[in-house]
Amino acid sequence: MKKKRYKSYHLIIIPHDKTQSKSFIFTVKTLKLLTLVTIILIVTFSTLITLHTRNFCRIRIALLPTLDKNTILRKENREIKEENKSLELMIDSLATQLLSERAVHRERLKSLNVQVKRVKRFAENLRIMAGFKLEPKEAQPPGLGGPIPKDKDATFLLTADVEKEEILLAFSAAERSLFKKVYSSKRELQFLWDYFENKNSLIEGTPEIKPVPGKILSGFGYRIGPFTGRTEFHGGVDIPAPTGTKIKAPADGVVIFLGRRVGYGKVIEIDHGNNYKTVYGHLHTFDVEVGDRVRKGDFIGEVGNTGRSTGSHLHYEVRLNNVAVDPVTYFKSVEERREEFESEEESVSETGG
Repeated sequence: MKKKRYKSYHLIIIPHDKTQSKSFIFTVKTLKLLTLVTIILIVTFSTLITLHTRNFCRIRIALLPTLDKNTILRKENREIKEENKSLELMIDSLATQLLSERAVHRERLKSLNVQVKRVKRFAENLRIMAGFKLEPKEAQPPGLGGPIPKDKDATFLLTADVEKEEILLAFSAAERSLFKKVYSSKRELQFLWDYFENKNSLIEGTPEIKPVPGKILSGFGYRIGPFTGRTEFHGGVDIPAPTGTKIKAPADGVVIFLGRRVGYGKVIEIDHGNNYKTVYGHLHTFDVEVGDRVRKGDFIGEVGNTGRSTGSHLHYEVRLNNVAVDPVTYFKSVEERREEFESEEESVSETGG
C-alpha cells in the first residue's frame, strides 16, 4: 500500500541586497489552521463591529433629544451671558448718569443756598440803611397749640369705622390745600425777590465810599471863602491829596459830563440813578469818557489843582434831586454801619439797658 504524502509550501523572503534570505515552511495542516484562525478572527471582529454599531445607533437615538436640548441650553447660556454683559454696561451707564445728575443737583442746591444767603444778607442791609433794628439771629417760633376741633374733618383719622373712600377724599383735600399754600408762598417769595432785586440796584447806585483817602479839609455848609474872606456856602467837601491820586467812583453810574466849569476847573459828573448825582472838581486827568458806565470802586480820574483852587485837592459833591447834600453821611458803608449797630447793641446789653 502506498504511503500518504503531505505537501509543504516554502515562503522565501529575499532582501534587496540579496545578502541573506529567509525561508518559511508551511505544511498543509498549518495553512488550514491559519486559514481557520483568520476566518474566526474576521467573523469575531465583524460581529463586534456590528454589535458596536447597533448599540451606538440605539444610544444615539435614545440620547438625541438630550443632545438637542443640550445644544439649546448652550445657545441660551451664550445669549444669557451676552444679555448679562449688556445689562452690566447699562447699569454702569445708569450709575454714571445718576452720579452726574447727583452732582448737578448738588450744584443747584449750592446755588440756591447762596441765593438764600444773599437775600438774607440783603434784607439785613436794607434794615440797617433804613434804620430798623435787626431781627435776633436765632429767633425761635412762637408756641402754638389748642384742642382738637370737634368736627368730622379733624377726627376722622381717630375713628376706626371709616371708609377707605373717606380717607382718600380727605387726603386729596389736604393735598390740594397744601398745593395752594405752596403756590401762594411761591408768589409771595417771587414778589419779595423782585422787591429785593430792585432795592439792590438802589443800594448799588447810592454813593457810600470816600472817592479818595484823606482827612476832610473843608466840610459841607457855610464857611469863610479862601479867596473872598466872606461867608459863603460850600456845596461839597474838600479832601487834600497829591496830584495824580486816583479817584474811585463811590457807586454805580453813568458819566454824563466831562470838561471844564467855572471855578471847578476840570470836572466829572456822574448820574447814579435814583435821583443821585456826584461831582468831582479840580481834576488833573480823566480816565473815563461821557457815556461810560462805571462800577463802584472804578477809577475815573486823578486829583489835580485846576480851576479856582489853592492847592492840590478833590472837591466832591453829592446831589439828591439836584440839591447838594452833605457827602460825609454817605462815606460809611453798609458793613461799617452794621459794625456800629452791633457794637451799640453789645454796649446796651452789657449795661442792661
